[in-house]
Amino acid sequence: MPHKYLYSQQEYWLYLPEKVSCTICCLFPTMISSLPDEIICRILSFVTTKEAVATSILSKLWTHLWLSVPSLHFTNINIDTTESNFRFNESVYSVLASRDAAGSNLIDSFRLDIKYISPNLANDLSFLNVVKWVNLIVQCKVKYLSLHLDVDEHKFIRKLPLSILTCKTLVSLDLCRFKLEEFSFTSNEFGLPSLKILRLELMNFSKFWDFMLLVAKCPILEDLQVSCMIFYSREDSLNIHQEFKSLSLPKLTRANITRCFCLYYPVKVLSNSNYLYIDKLKFSVLAYEYL
Repeated sequence: MPHKYLYSQQEYWLYLPEKVSCTICCLFPTMISSLPDEIICRILSFVTTKEAVATSILSKLWTHLWLSVPSLHFTNINIDTTESNFRFNESVYSVLASRDAAGSNLIDSFRLDIKYISPNLANDLSFLNVVKWVNLIVQCKVKYLSLHLDVDEHKFIRKLPLSILTCKTLVSLDLCRFKLEEFSFTSNEFGLPSLKILRLELMNFSKFWDFMLLVAKCPILEDLQVSCMIFYSREDSLNIHQEFKSLSLPKLTRANITRCFCLYYPVKVLSNSNYLYIDKLKFSVLAYEYL
């Protein structure tokens, strides 16, 4: 049976695994404990948050080190019961509260990869927690953000937390299964001036125009990866061409466009890329007129 490890900042914490990784148990006490705390925290940033917290039982010196790790990674999370859903939500809040109490206000990297066994478990109340976490992470000046929500329901897709689109510190953004709506892409607050890597999968934009505005607001973008996206709206391709014909991504070195459908795609925007891969891109004949 899993056991709880109690922290002074919280009444309970993540259910720790029955056996801590042999690599951590064997190597950390003998080879790594003598290193400066900054280096140890850097090493811990490459494992999941749950694994980083588990190292706190190794010795007193390690008890609070995880609080200074500049990354929060909640990956390979499977939610199959109401209990597991509640336990995971409370665990994340415990992490955030513990870090706040310790004065750890900066987060470089945040990864959230959750698979819900049914849409009922990924209900509005559960997703509201995700929105709150993301809003807090944005305030912590996150640089690397990855959000993947998977549900055993093809039509299940949630609205993207809009605070992401105003995060000036983001360097890398990886999104899967979100929709963008009810947001003014012409707002002065909208923009990702530091973004270099953008990965979008199974995203739903209300209009292709909005997708282009998003790309246009990433002036130093270097890597663009788009897959499994469909634009249903029948917008005026000529107007889109006229509006974005001067759009340039001078820093772009890599573009990967796969399994997308749209009536028009301005391939010229990607012309600066050193590496360009387009696979199964379906569009109307009109699109070729502007290549």
